[in-house]
Amino acid sequence: MLNTIQNNQITTSWQLAQASVNSLAEAIQLGHSEALFTYLQTMAKFPTYSARNVLLIAAQRPTATHLEGMRSWNDLGRSVRPGEKGIRIFAPMLGVKPAIQNGSQAEENSKKPARGKKAAAPSKETTQPPETQLLGFRGVYVFDVSQTGGEPLPDSRQPVDVAEKLEKLSTFAHAQGMTVEYADWIRPNKSSSYRGKIRLLPDMPPAEGLPVLLREVASQLLYTIRRRTFVARALHQQEATAAAFVVCEALGLESKTAFSDCQLYYGDSRLLAESLAVVHRTAAAILGAISPEIAAPADAAQGVN
Repeated sequence: MLNTIQNNQITTSWQLAQASVNSLAEAIQLGHSEALFTYLQTMAKFPTYSARNVLLIAAQRPTATHLEGMRSWNDLGRSVRPGEKGIRIFAPMLGVKPAIQNGSQAEENSKKPARGKKAAAPSKETTQPPETQLLGFRGVYVFDVSQTGGEPLPDSRQPVDVAEKLEKLSTFAHAQGMTVEYADWIRPNKSSSYRGKIRLLPDMPPAEGLPVLLREVASQLLYTIRRRTFVARALHQQEATAAAFVVCEALGLESKTAFSDCQLYYGDSRLLAESLAVVHRTAAAILGAISPEIAAPADAAQGVN
């Protein structure tokens, strides 16, 4: 994918993002299904990044595992090796709105004091604190840990408690207005879902029940996302499968293999880009609920999401 994009002499991040989608679609058309698998793996490794930035990372360095800016790497005790090429992504540009006083108080403070009297001190209670606002996006460069040298990073990953994740996922489903029931009559299927009602086969062990519930929760969440394009049931099911795979991959679960054969491309690169975006949004929402330490790590690079 990367060689094709480089040969097209891409000059901007926006062009690179579009070229990444087109290149992924072309790879799938040629039968290289591992291209989509690689992208979903990248999405799982960087759940705090936007879907567009995940595309850029997968296109430029699909083996990346930990990204930071040059200054952030220096703060972590590591430095980018000379000659390493940065990974170009989008970063938000933020501005600060000036503090705004209450209208009547501002008018009162603007009046000149009478002769011989001191001006009244401005009231702090009527002054709103400054707010940040999004001004736009700009291209920045980040580097993978494999492009740096220096102090080894601490391993903060903890073993996954599957039973705990299953309980948190059930709680999240209820919070989203879904109901989870258990029914033996759905055999030979392990699950089903319709209009917010999820049915599961009873007595499944957590290692089996978690990926099953993941897929049904993802499927129901996808129905709540407003889209530009009509999506057939077959594609909806594939998107739910892809979202479940991303969550399992992010958690490091072996059950991810049950979802690794998903297909998202049906001949339209624009629809492919939309599918990738909704899969990313769905997986990020689930990860944020059941594993916030992964979805929003404390040491995440600032300003590159």
